[in-house]
Amino acid sequence: MRRLISLAAFAALAACQQQPDQPGNTVPAAKPSASPSAAATPVAALARYVGHYPTDAVEGGGSFLADPAVRAAVAAAVPDEGVRARVLDTDVTATPIAEVEGRVLAYGCEPHNCGPHNWAIALAPDGGSGAVCYYDEDRKVARWYPESAGPNPASGCPSGE
Repeated sequence: MRRLISLAAFAALAACQQQPDQPGNTVPAAKPSASPSAAATPVAALARYVGHYPTDAVEGGGSFLADPAVRAAVAAAVPDEGVRARVLDTDVTATPIAEVEGRVLAYGCEPHNCGPHNWAIALAPDGGSGAVCYYDEDRKVARWYPESAGPNPASGCPSGE
């Protein structure tokens, strides 16, 4: 009798360890396409910078500020050579690049003087246009390039935070 109880207890314990049968995944996994997808656009390339600082080199290339598409967008939006040079300068205090309202947004400011002197680069979702916010409290400059890009910033450019 004792042997029968031990055998029944062992069988019950063994049954506890079994997993119920799981249905197999009958849908074949999607195979990657050999050709580039429609999503491989300049925006997809610029999205790789989200979460990185504007001066960080990222996998597959250099930094956001050195990216030819970013430099071209800033050049197209900002006629003032001094503002362009400052916005693209790598001597900058910055926050990580963010995606805000469908735009890739990079924020930077003058080291040790962020409140009174800052800027932001915002690139449109289609990658075809960009805008630059520039704020310099001392020079009394607070504006977007081009002018139609947004209302003049009252107390600094958007940082994405």
